[in-house]
Amino acid sequence: MGDTERLYRVVITGDNLAPEAMEILSEKCRVVFTGPYPQPSVLAQKLRDEKAHALILRTGKVPAEVVKASPDLKVIAKHGAGFDNIDVQTATALRIPVMTASTANYESVAEHTLGLMFSLAKDIPWLDSRMRQGFWDKTQFRGVELLRKTLGLVGFGRIGRRVHELVAPLQMKVLVFDPFLRDGSLPPMVTLVSQLDELLKAADIVSLHCPLTEQTRNLIGKRELEIMKKSAWLINTARGEVVDEEALIAALQEGKIAAAGIDTFRKEPPETLRRLSEAGKVVLTPHIAAATEEASVRMGIEAAQNVMTILEGKEPDRGSLANPEILESK
Repeated sequence: MGDTERLYRVVITGDNLAPEAMEILSEKCRVVFTGPYPQPSVLAQKLRDEKAHALILRTGKVPAEVVKASPDLKVIAKHGAGFDNIDVQTATALRIPVMTASTANYESVAEHTLGLMFSLAKDIPWLDSRMRQGFWDKTQFRGVELLRKTLGLVGFGRIGRRVHELVAPLQMKVLVFDPFLRDGSLPPMVTLVSQLDELLKAADIVSLHCPLTEQTRNLIGKRELEIMKKSAWLINTARGEVVDEEALIAALQEGKIAAAGIDTFRKEPPETLRRLSEAGKVVLTPHIAAATEEASVRMGIEAAQNVMTILEGKEPDRGSLANPEILESK
């Protein structure tokens, strides 16, 4: 089928999509890639020029000017689970569904969370760097075990639950703070606390798995870091804005907490990279917790399926909608 015979026009912010996902789109869609991280004005112009029916967001942001750019736009699909970089309010006002790949990457993020914990426990990045410089720190090094430590999970959705499953062999005591949960929905051996402070005071490791909302922005700030144990670690594979980055740097420098494993940052790439890396014991990764071959394929397939569901007039999965209220207004 030639381009002129295809029914729908889809813009993707990036330079590729998994072949399995492209196969879903190829029969009925003409696909245009923008390249990674297009500026909103550039993306808006591309949507206007293409008269796009759908946008798949891999990288970048979708403010109101982008949402409004193409009068033919029927769906915005996120190549991932988070949607804080999309103006959902404007999309909802225009009755444009915002779809997420809600089940695609939780395994990869959970495994990365565990990887950051082990990296801190065994100082793997630092020891690797030392050996490459010719040092042999066998007699001086002492790591720590994760066995029977107390893990505090802030947020207990798919990722938090999978982290709990992965640490089960380590016999960790798991505390959960999630105001949307009740005790009855928790697995055995998990304790739900009613106040974040209770978790922060008790946990050896605090791991963040909550979405970015107005309620969670700067959730972990100076006060919260001072409540944590001086021996505690902070792990963030959620969103950078959940943590007050300046307060974290100060807490590490002053020994208020012992270490941090960070995959997400307030601004990416982070302007505070050097200060963070020199603040204390830290392991930093460039927002790649979900960047595995397996998750990339799943995210692409789910995003493509979400696009075709809307374009072909089918009922979307409510659990994948960032704005399910558009269904209620029909």
